[in-house]
Amino acid sequence: MIAGKIGVLHIHLGNVPGAFEMFEEIVNRGFPIRHIRPTHCARDKYVFSKALEFAKRGGRIDITTGGSCCFESPADAVEAAWDAGIEPSIMTMSSDGHGSVPRFNEKGEMVGLGVGGVACNLRDLKKLIARGHAVEKVLPLLTRNVARGLGMKGKGEVSAGNSADLCLFDENWELQDVYSKGVLMMKDKELLQKGTFEY
Repeated sequence: MIAGKIGVLHIHLGNVPGAFEMFEEIVNRGFPIRHIRPTHCARDKYVFSKALEFAKRGGRIDITTGGSCCFESPADAVEAAWDAGIEPSIMTMSSDGHGSVPRFNEKGEMVGLGVGGVACNLRDLKKLIARGHAVEKVLPLLTRNVARGLGMKGKGEVSAGNSADLCLFDENWELQDVYSKGVLMMKDKELLQKGTFEY
């Protein structure tokens, strides 16, 4: 309330049944459904079906583009949710970008950690557009829906007075230029600014 943002209970669902039953219980006790933010909703068929029920009650759901998916691709999961009547404005897509990705040996023992990429968001955005879905329906999954779901004013859409965060694409949806708060970060596919751990 002090920061003017919505607090969220952000939950990686995994494959374990029962999460949505717990959400239902706390919502029935008075916890606002808009504060619950489940992610990895398409990792497992059972979890996906429960996520659809949750969304029909007004909860927001996230289809993760990185990691495992019970569909052939996360784009298929998005389409399945739309086909089930889920309102597009309460759905988001996200990557596991820059998160830790465990590596396992043939015995199933963890032997190290990798780092999740972010290109999967753009991959599935392009896939949905190539399948004939309107850009106006697809793009908000990665922009406006995210900002509105988190209560971030001035973010997620191009409008006078909003933060100048822009990704510019060519006609094939290849990322060309990136602006962050009005600062040019990438031009003609070349990074101009790098983070602390990037070389």
